[in-house]
Amino acid sequence: MAFKLNFPEFNNSDQENTNEVISSMNILVKELDEGIHAEADKSGVTNVDVDVDLHSLEGKKSLAHEQIHHEQMQEGELDYDNDFVFWKGTLFPRKTMNEGSDGLGWEWDAYNKEEDMFDSMFTKNT
Repeated sequence: MAFKLNFPEFNNSDQENTNEVISSMNILVKELDEGIHAEADKSGVTNVDVDVDLHSLEGKKSLAHEQIHHEQMQEGELDYDNDFVFWKGTLFPRKTMNEGSDGLGWEWDAYNKEEDMFDSMFTKNT
């Protein structure tokens, strides 16, 4: 699932475990379409655009967002092929959608959960 930045404010003060989190993920850095920062592949890979610094706030927000899509796929809520996205049993044709739009159910769900995911991934519990 493609991801375009549209975030609330996040607590990015704790950087201690960033390298550990990033190294634990299956990340492939490659050139993505213009405006796309990251995308969750149903094989479990998180594709990240070459211009995104994984240690930056933007990079970590992208990873958190895509992790939600991985969970959606693991739970059977989200799937896709070249022509369609399948969300909770409904088919959505990809050729007519604005991928990454928060008006899409799976994106709306991810945008609503991303701050908590960010905190669970990148904020040290004290």
